[in-house]
Amino acid sequence: MKKYIIYLSVMLMCSTLSCKKNFTALNTNPAQYTTPDPEPVFTGVVVNTINQMETLNQIYFWEYGHLIEPLSERYNAQDDNSWKTLYATVLGNANQIKNMYQNKPGYANRMRIVDIWECYVYSVLVGMYGPIPYSHAGDPTITVIPYDDENTVYTDLMARLKADANNMNMSGDKMNPDVLNFTLTNWVKFANSLRLQIALRVSNNLPALSASNATELMANEAMLLGSDADDPKLTFSAVAGSQSQNYAQYVVNSNPGQYPYMSDYVATYFRSYNDPRQGAYFAPSAVPYAIIDTLTSTADNLHHIVTYTIPYFGSPKSPTLLSNWSLTTAPLYNGITTTLGKASYSAIQPALIAATRPFYIMNYAEVCFMKAEAVARGYGGAQTADVYYYAGINANFAFWGLTPAQATAYEAQNGIKWNTAGKGFNYYLGAISSNIPNNNLSRIWVQEWINYFDDNGFEAWCLERRTQNLVFPAHTNAQTIYLTTVGYATLPDRFAYPNVEITNNPIGYTNGVKLLGSTLNVFGDSPFTNLKIEPAYTPVNWLTAHVFLDPTYVEKWFGPTTQSTAAGLAAAGLKPYVQTSTY
Repeated sequence: MKKYIIYLSVMLMCSTLSCKKNFTALNTNPAQYTTPDPEPVFTGVVVNTINQMETLNQIYFWEYGHLIEPLSERYNAQDDNSWKTLYATVLGNANQIKNMYQNKPGYANRMRIVDIWECYVYSVLVGMYGPIPYSHAGDPTITVIPYDDENTVYTDLMARLKADANNMNMSGDKMNPDVLNFTLTNWVKFANSLRLQIALRVSNNLPALSASNATELMANEAMLLGSDADDPKLTFSAVAGSQSQNYAQYVVNSNPGQYPYMSDYVATYFRSYNDPRQGAYFAPSAVPYAIIDTLTSTADNLHHIVTYTIPYFGSPKSPTLLSNWSLTTAPLYNGITTTLGKASYSAIQPALIAATRPFYIMNYAEVCFMKAEAVARGYGGAQTADVYYYAGINANFAFWGLTPAQATAYEAQNGIKWNTAGKGFNYYLGAISSNIPNNNLSRIWVQEWINYFDDNGFEAWCLERRTQNLVFPAHTNAQTIYLTTVGYATLPDRFAYPNVEITNNPIGYTNGVKLLGSTLNVFGDSPFTNLKIEPAYTPVNWLTAHVFLDPTYVEKWFGPTTQSTAAGLAAAGLKPYVQTSTY
């Protein structure tokens, strides 16, 4: 049986004195074998990364992306465990692989693969925190770990990915077995696609470098993800302990308090544009929500006041009404309420939390949308931006098992169709809407955002921060420390540094806060300090916003008549409507 090194670097977590004193003991495995076998360790690196990403989705990123709403989460923005896992368990072991095999003949490609993965992990860390330990992370010769600013990290990551892709020897060594079941060509495509993702992420803070990298990549599109067969993904096992973290959380641990439900915000986009992905992403509510509606009839000239249930309903981001809004408490006008039981919300499709369901790091549809944006920004491309845009929608529909006919019908609607504006429903607190302006970049970003369901909550958060394309509702049930004095929180701009770093690397931490451009305050390093990837923006002042109750996004669910409603209810397997009066 092959044995392998389990390497745990605790450098960033231990104190300055004990780190120097115990470094050798802590980082030496007495059962260590030096046989040329990096694959088992790299498999652990990848699995630990993906397990952490799924956990981060559950606790943070799903909520930040406003596609999925875990009921118990409240904009918490500090987590010691993610820092420890990604730095020590993941990057520590990756660094150990390099230390052992970097200069040995026959390992060059495998070291490039390890480096590509390191770049992915660092792209997550810098997107979460801003300034991070980077150039000296894992250096055993120093006790104070300095931080690098965002621009330095992003610049170096793109250079590393370029070098890894360009220097891959297609007839050379490879991971065997490969944890992602990748060929060397797949690894090059992933490296290039990740580089394009980073290039677009830094379009605000590094515009020239963003343009040069994207232009170079668009000149060689064949080496980007070209279909879902190229998607980097990790497939889990049904064996106990090897299942997906989503399965472990929601099935094995049976944690209904955090179960993932449809966001009421994305529900307005689904309803506004007749989006069949609503049913692909989410299951009908276990206890369908009843609304009061006014319908006409083809049989008479009367208005019919009826009650019926609707199949899908989203979990609210603003469950508490601010006193400044001068609105009544739940139940609200026309039956809309913010105090429903969880069974009335539409849960994530059960297949998406299955034990063996793969985690997708990136998919082909995202690359299509990135290429559409690159063309729209003037960075080249073999096709026009609209061709890539429609290819992205078609790829996303196909990914979820929807038909070409459904995609075509969806794409024909104003707002979805290229060079058109779309009139969408208001959010139930009518200050914001799901309108899509006649702006093609905005249109691309809306589709990219919807495509980030369900694995890529982190990239959905990055997309919103760098574009400010969507206006998310006020979070009126946020963690207490993140609530303003007026009772609501806006989307966090970053994670606060972990407490363990503040305690054990105080000089490095202070330097990181300075690079952030922030000052210590009641939050420490504030989650509401803009990162460099963000444009200057002014959050909505929800105290002065024109908030009014607007239930129209759930009304006329099956059409405007009693006949269409009766037919729709029957087709959905719901009870017939009940008529209370006419006029």
